[in-house]
Order: sequence, then C-alpha cells, then structure tokens
Amino acid sequence: MATAPAEGPLLQGRWRLGRLLGRGSQGHTFLAVEVARREEVVIKRVKLGAGWKSFELHERETKVLGQLRHAGIPRLHGAFEEPRGTFNLVMQRMPGEDLRALVKSHRLSELELKDILIRALEILDYLATRTPAVVHRDVKPSNLVRDRDGTLALIDFGGVTDGAAEGGSTLVGTYGYMAPEQLHGQTTPATDLYALGATIVALAGGVEPEDVPRRGLAMDLVKHLPSMTPGLRQALAAMVEPDPDKRPARPRDVLALLAKTPDPEPIAARAKALVVPPPRAMAVARPIFLDLPEPLRAALRLSLLAVAASGWFAMAITMIIVQVFGGLVGMFAGGSRRPMVRAATSDVAGVLGDGQDGFSDLARRAVARRR
Repeated sequence: MATAPAEGPLLQGRWRLGRLLGRGSQGHTFLAVEVARREEVVIKRVKLGAGWKSFELHERETKVLGQLRHAGIPRLHGAFEEPRGTFNLVMQRMPGEDLRALVKSHRLSELELKDILIRALEILDYLATRTPAVVHRDVKPSNLVRDRDGTLALIDFGGVTDGAAEGGSTLVGTYGYMAPEQLHGQTTPATDLYALGATIVALAGGVEPEDVPRRGLAMDLVKHLPSMTPGLRQALAAMVEPDPDKRPARPRDVLALLAKTPDPEPIAARAKALVVPPPRAMAVARPIFLDLPEPLRAALRLSLLAVAASGWFAMAITMIIVQVFGGLVGMFAGGSRRPMVRAATSDVAGVLGDGQDGFSDLARRAVARRR
C-alpha cells in the first residue's frame, strides 16, 4: 500500500503519526506510517482525561482485537502509553473505501449488495462463534470497508463487547442502526445482525434507516424496496425484526435463508457453500471421534489434548525467548535499525500467536462431545 506523508511525532521509535482520520467519543483516529516498512497503519489515541468509560472501552478493544485472527478484521500491531496519559492502539489499515463514501460515487447493484451482505455475515459468524461471543455493536456503512476486488473488512471495534449479553448503562452504537435491545444495554450476536440488515437497507434505498417507512415498529421493506428480489428482501426483513426473539439468532441462520432463494448462481452458490458444509469457525465444536468405542475415543481425546497443550506451551516459551532475544538485539542495534528489529520481533510473535490459536482450537475439538 502506498504511504502518505506523515510529519507528526515518532511513537515507540516505529510509527510516525500522520493526519487525523476521525474524532469519536472514544478517542481520535490517525493515519500513521510504520517507518521501517513504509506501510500505513491506523492509530487510535485515547487520553485518560476523556473519562473512565472511554478508557474502559479502549482497554476492551485492545484485549479483543489482540485475540482476533480474520482477514476481514484489522490486526492489532501494538498498544502502548505515549506520552504519559495518552493510550495508543496501532492497527492494520484495511485497503479500500468505506461503504458510506463508496455509495456517494457508485450505485450498488442488488448483486453487489448481496455479495456485501454475505461477506459481512462471514465476518460476523467468526465473531459470534468465539468463546465468549464477540459483538461489535456499531455495524454501519462507514465501518465496512470494501476493496476493489470486493473483499470486505469490518473496522472500528471501539464499542466491542466480548460477552453473550451485557447489561448496564453503557450505550454504544449509532442511531438508526442500533437494535432496540441496545437501548437497554443488552447485546447478542443478533444485535449485530440487526445493524447489518439496516446497513444493507440504507445502501439499497439511499436513505437512513430511521427514514424508512414503518408498519408499526418494523420497517416496511415491501413499500420501501418494491423492486428488490423477494428472497433478499425477506432475509433483510428478518434481520431488522425489532423483537430479538423473532430475529435470526446467528449469521448462519441468515445464510440459510439466502441459500434457499433462487438467486443468480455466483451468489447462491457462495451462500450454500457457507452453510453446507459449515465454515471452519462453525466446525470447532464438532466431535472428531464419532464412530469409535467410548474407551478408545476417550484415550484418543486425551492424547490429542496432550499434544495441543504441549504445542501451546512450546509456542508460549518460544514467544518469550523471541521477545527477550529481540529486546537484547534492539538494545545493541543502532538507532536506525532498532525499529526494524522491533518490527521483526513483533511479526514473529504474531506468527507464534497464530500457532497458539491453532493449538487452542485443536484442544477444543479434542474435548468436544457428541451432541
């Protein structure tokens, strides 16, 4: 990715701060350049004086992003305090243009809208199948970035929560895209489905969700989108159902609805492929020794669990060695090479972290039982 000029302060001897990208209640977001690689990144900065709630959300975003590994979610590159009282979150910059900006210059066809919907459901399914489930809480056009090849990314995890449900006084989200239960601080994966449905409705109709005609509390999509394919319209209507108990509970439920509709082959085929067989994220909890006698199954599970545990700890020990070695090399490296050493150490640590995630998945499969 081409880099833009950055003339701000150098943070951690590695990232040169650039122009302001946006201001929010949880902090300010800047474009920055990783000096050693000349690659653009995004840095979100929160000052402790912004309030305890902003700091708490920043800490949660740091924790959750550090655990996520998906091509459609920004990778966490670093988190640090510099200067004192200012907390920085360094993230991968996702290529492309956000959907709110995109529709200003390009009218999306129904085929494109459905492709965006399915790609977004893939990302939300990954979040929903984490343990515990991860809920973004602020899905909207400006938080979905689409590249020229159609790949999609979900950004801005500033309101994320990593529990199946949450109560309390914190209200996170954007008016019009928020599910009704968010007004009471309650969130589940179905909450993100409402926001995604409202996003597609907004992109299809060219108006904000709050301006869509209503029938009672529900959006009247038959009136608002009369020319849309009935199958897609019905799926969107299910997603923006005000009652969370009547809404699809999981992204795979919406994919199942889409797979039943006789739509154009490329999109229908993708939807069916996501449901049968299930994506990898859905297969983590499936038993892997179904047809063997129980004593042998138990022995194999224990053996596999031992392999997973030893592999996980080997990765952890190796990560510690790499970080210590990288720190020592960095101490003796020249000032110009120190950022390169830090970048290399961070990359190796990221690979080892991915390996730990793989061994964790193996352990979960080893202990999964017949359903």
